[in-house]
Amino acid sequence: MSDTLPFSPLPNPMGTDGIEFVEFATTDPDSLGQLLLAMGFRCTARHRSKQVLLYRQGDINFIVNAEPDSFAQHYAQLRGHSICAIALRVKDARAATLRARELGAWEVDMGTGVMELHIPAFQGVGGSLLYLVDRYGEHSIYDVDFLPLAADNSATDAGLSHISLLTQSVPLERIGDWQDFYQHLFDFSTSGTGDSPLLLSPCGKIRLCLQAATLGNGISEGMTGVTLASPDITASLHTLHANGLHTTSSAAGQDIAHALDNAALLHFAIGNDKGN
Repeated sequence: MSDTLPFSPLPNPMGTDGIEFVEFATTDPDSLGQLLLAMGFRCTARHRSKQVLLYRQGDINFIVNAEPDSFAQHYAQLRGHSICAIALRVKDARAATLRARELGAWEVDMGTGVMELHIPAFQGVGGSLLYLVDRYGEHSIYDVDFLPLAADNSATDAGLSHISLLTQSVPLERIGDWQDFYQHLFDFSTSGTGDSPLLLSPCGKIRLCLQAATLGNGISEGMTGVTLASPDITASLHTLHANGLHTTSSAAGQDIAHALDNAALLHFAIGNDKGN
């Protein structure tokens, strides 16, 4: 019997196992792509039928979605460059989906095209999507939905290993609601109180900061930040600086400056490797 069936008494009832990808919505994929390349990412694959690219570094997968007349495109038109979805690795997507439904999560039907995998999706913060993926590692979703691109030998790896922290910005009065959401659905634990509590998944591989913030432009909340881990932050910063990026010290580590529109809605940082 699966250990991720609905209402499992085990400590990790959803079977979470880390972050599979972060998806960015954009109307200007070239600008976002240039930033990612300067951060040491390589564009390794493109979607079989859509204007969607996959950038990778270490165990980090970033999807850049510029498909016209799509969910991501409408999201980008409202917010500019922004995080429109995250995908969590789970041991059994079917069992996790059944449990999420039973617990009241809002499932979203994204449709499935020819030669595309069906990936369960639920409503996330700010109208974003929360995917559940159980194909990862040796046999991944990219084997089906994407076509590999020729290796870019000019790209310089910055030594970034994995996503160490996601930041979700919400009004102060909504922090408790989102704590309850992740606790109820995924059994996340909480450390810290006040306007920036930290949530940790049962698998220990997903860290989420709920940040009280006012985003402006009629946008009340969203997934706004990604902190990337490096086992040698000095070497990583050297690469980023050599690639023309500027960084500043912050509580998260080193913030990466960029000139993309609506900077408050898309924040990158580098921190010390806390394991994965």
